[in-house]
Amino acid sequence: MSRSDVTPIEEKYLHDWSGRRYGVPSAVVRPLTVEDLRAILAEANNARTSCAIQGGRTGVSGGCAPGDGELVVALESLNKIEEVDPVSGIAVVQGGVVLETLQTEVERLGWSFPVDLGSRGSCQVGGNAATNAGGSRVVKYGNMREWVLGVEAVLANGALIGPPNRLVKNNAGYSLSSLLIGSEGTLGVISRLALRLVPLVPVRRTLLMALSPEANVNVLLREAKTGLREALSAFEIMWPDYVDAAMLVQQRARPLPASFTGLRAALIEVEGDGEATIDALLESFLTRQMEDGSVVDAIVSMSSQDAAALWAIRESVGEIQATIRPYAGFDLGMPAKDHDEFAAKAKALLLHEMPQCRSFFFGHIGDDNLHALVGPCLTPEERATAERLLFELMPPLTTSVTAEHGIGRKRKPYLSMSRSPADITVMKNIKAALDPHNILNRGRVFDMPIG
Repeated sequence: MSRSDVTPIEEKYLHDWSGRRYGVPSAVVRPLTVEDLRAILAEANNARTSCAIQGGRTGVSGGCAPGDGELVVALESLNKIEEVDPVSGIAVVQGGVVLETLQTEVERLGWSFPVDLGSRGSCQVGGNAATNAGGSRVVKYGNMREWVLGVEAVLANGALIGPPNRLVKNNAGYSLSSLLIGSEGTLGVISRLALRLVPLVPVRRTLLMALSPEANVNVLLREAKTGLREALSAFEIMWPDYVDAAMLVQQRARPLPASFTGLRAALIEVEGDGEATIDALLESFLTRQMEDGSVVDAIVSMSSQDAAALWAIRESVGEIQATIRPYAGFDLGMPAKDHDEFAAKAKALLLHEMPQCRSFFFGHIGDDNLHALVGPCLTPEERATAERLLFELMPPLTTSVTAEHGIGRKRKPYLSMSRSPADITVMKNIKAALDPHNILNRGRVFDMPIG
């Protein structure tokens, strides 16, 4: 490890964004090159040393948080944007590049990387791929998987697979990149990626709407998809408690009129080539929703500053979490048509069974992803109660206990709710083949013997 940056064990390396610790690592090492990373993993593999792979540490599932005696492998120094091809619209970057840094660089050249997360200033693209991150624009652009042409990755024994595929079509054998994307660092460490870009969108508008109590969010989503069509890039819903909490803790947020009090809020983003076209689309859509009584009031952004102030309400998750720590966070996948009913039932159950806790519901309704925060959960038993109450409302195998954050450590006991026994067996067989000594993110997703 002499060719790497061995770092003192600072607080930031001990947990992910949720703040929860699982143990004290033996050391932290930051590879400076891919060859360093290969040497680190080969040495750890020979010694059967468990490694906690860390990107930007913005996850909340406990995947990157180290356990006792683990070696933290932090990728923050593998942060080079190696190439942006302005003709083909392809970027080749190292896994430790921060998402916002990539977005800023490609936008300077007239391109955009469309995957966007509230943690854009900290999360790393390698971690985004390892967790198949979604974010706010999945309704138009899909998850991270859709934007990765190929990856280079270091396996547990130090072997290097790659270089990253740069071809749009390449059916030469198995797609190893697809296997690694979403594997949460348990199969290999993504060291380099080839990413697709899209031309920079000239016009973007954000619309925040106060919904009537009778409004059906699934119907509103359908109206947005059919009325706004390809211009629709984001569709978010926030239940009243979340909006109220966000306005208290978020200094960047735009003040809301009294007409929003006590109501769900829908945040919609549209984008396109011309202001007149986009404004006409929005006006037509909003007029229809107000005429049929679904929308009570609305605010439309007229500048990027306006849009940021509206998005700040939705992106207040971290600030709200801080007021209810320790909390139980939920990242649920279910059809959008079920979100209203689920949120109502869940809040009623929580109020009855855990009156000492507050709950906040919000989510990317455009891609069937419902989030919730419940807290403070002062004991493991209280956290388990919150999880039981919500998960028991979800039909097994047709819903997901994690729509975008990953299983990690936190959702490991509930994996069988979303994946069949045969699914899990195949996943374990793949893990055993690629990491026979179980050194990569040991104890995440599912448990395996130590080889």
